[in-house]
Amino acid sequence: MNLFFSYSRAQKEEVVDLVDFLSIYHTGWFDSKIGAGVEWWKEILSQIRNCDVFVFVLSDDSNQSKACKAELDYAQRLGKYMVVLQMDTIDPAFFPSSLKAGNVTSYLASESSRKNRLLRSLKEIEDSKKYIWDDSEYDKIVEPPMPISELSAILSEIETGEELSLDEQEKLLNRIERLLAKKEEKLENIIRALELFLNRDDINHIVGKKIDAMLLLFKLDPDPDPVPDPGIDSKPLDNEFPNLVLRDVVSIIEQFTEDKNIGSRLRTQQHNPGFLFGSWRLVKYIQNGQNIPVRMQEIIIFNNNYSFQLIQNNLQTNYGSFMFNQEFLTITFWNGMIDTRSYQCFQTELYLVQYMNNVAFNVYCYTRSF
Repeated sequence: MNLFFSYSRAQKEEVVDLVDFLSIYHTGWFDSKIGAGVEWWKEILSQIRNCDVFVFVLSDDSNQSKACKAELDYAQRLGKYMVVLQMDTIDPAFFPSSLKAGNVTSYLASESSRKNRLLRSLKEIEDSKKYIWDDSEYDKIVEPPMPISELSAILSEIETGEELSLDEQEKLLNRIERLLAKKEEKLENIIRALELFLNRDDINHIVGKKIDAMLLLFKLDPDPDPVPDPGIDSKPLDNEFPNLVLRDVVSIIEQFTEDKNIGSRLRTQQHNPGFLFGSWRLVKYIQNGQNIPVRMQEIIIFNNNYSFQLIQNNLQTNYGSFMFNQEFLTITFWNGMIDTRSYQCFQTELYLVQYMNNVAFNVYCYTRSF
């Protein structure tokens, strides 16, 4: 049988492996040039029309992919026999509205017999001829237009001649960060989008600094070296606090809290990214020049596998992943939200700073928790 595989780029390795496994018995076709343009989209639709069985790879990513949804809708309107392989644990309530739980076959990586089970299922379909369908009405089925990718939509906003406010720029950057986390676009395409964004005449300083940090992490060093070991010596900060973030931290805490010794204390320490790993307890939170009381126990844990946990009153309230360089700490929460902050990290103290209009608006002060 001819099989068409509809999938998200995040599942490409699994799909390639599956097509190779099934190749002795069936012909498998999948979109190896995702996002390659209008002509390629026409080829995809042609392959869907000519396939015997439409295989939809259900995952968190394909569940949100415009292209996958368009392919699924077209196959259903053609009346194609459908096999749905569930590769991620997804609550049936979040399945595409056109799918029913009874039509979905579990294909989780933890299931060692999943390939052979699928092979037997396809053999039953082939023997029963369930996939045979009258194609005389295909010409009456309207072809779906090529879905506009999220990256294309972002680029159209970046290249607009209209001025973008700070809020619009931050939302646009957040969309790029979410797209990066999904891994559906080639890294070089995202880098190009960031460069175009950075070259806008109205780019805000804070947004520009974040883009610089992303380019440093993903373009200038695509295969970064390990984070410096905490034991590596570095030059202590001089008496003038030339580091902007540290200068902001010192001046704000000296002015709005009782800690008058922070300047002399931090002057004898060194900022080292390698100190970040471990458990930190929030002891001060300053917002817009106001000392906000810390009313609950809050601990943030940065693990060696680059995952983090947020613990509030002994309960985990959030989790996700993180990455960092010498200047910026970027946290990706489980729900996809991404937050980039400037930071200063010492042996026993950690300061996270959020800027607004070039001013340190939020300062979070942590002490190491043992």
